[in-house]
Amino acid sequence: MDPADLIGLLIPATYLVMLAIEKWRPARAFPERRGWTWIGIGFLLLIGIVSGVVPLAVPTDWLAAHRLMDGTGLGIIGGTVVGYIVLSAVMYAYHRTVHAVPALWRLTHQIHHSPQRVDMSGSVLFHPVEMVIQVLMQLFVTLIVLGLDPIAAALTGYVAAFYGMFQHWNVNTPQWLGVLIQRPEAHCEHHRKGVHANNYGDLPIWDILLGTFRNPKTFSGECGFESPVDRQLGAMLAMKDVNEPVYGPASAGVQH
Repeated sequence: MDPADLIGLLIPATYLVMLAIEKWRPARAFPERRGWTWIGIGFLLLIGIVSGVVPLAVPTDWLAAHRLMDGTGLGIIGGTVVGYIVLSAVMYAYHRTVHAVPALWRLTHQIHHSPQRVDMSGSVLFHPVEMVIQVLMQLFVTLIVLGLDPIAAALTGYVAAFYGMFQHWNVNTPQWLGVLIQRPEAHCEHHRKGVHANNYGDLPIWDILLGTFRNPKTFSGECGFESPVDRQLGAMLAMKDVNEPVYGPASAGVQH
């Protein structure tokens, strides 16, 4: 098996370990949801399928041959560090955009903010369209822009996946960690009911520089959308705006 494929398998393995720890000692008592764990497993599998299929439909060899930069000289470690820093900046810009533009919020991102829980299952709850966009952004940064070594590109993807899972992990973390990585407590603020704003970056540096950084010591509020629209997965997959009639502009992705 190709080393890059082995790195890809680390993502579901990491997810399952973090899920087990979260089940063992959950930090925050969110509303229960029947079948929620299996919904998460299902979306994790869907992400795996999308991540495997999209690169097959993209001329990756041609793109690598026409890269803007040759980042292979950075090596594996250097390429991974540079790759993730650049990718995190691109993802910050993308994340703010899907919150700021109501049509994009409805079409791609509202489903991720719908659960009244911030946990491992929610970390993988994305619309398939957004899954494709995220894979394409990763390919664009690692192959076209930076031209990284394939292993460094794969590790960049793993780091991005880990950061995404970590910030949803239902565990307690120390406040000082929030300047290095977005903590679950901070990401709960991002998912706070009626707000859905701030803390857009996996790397806090982008939020710190751009004035959207929030790093509470603890979190005790409510997250997600109002019931019953928080569970209308079918409608959200069909790209219908399930939120606007319930509690107004905040549900349409308006920033505060």
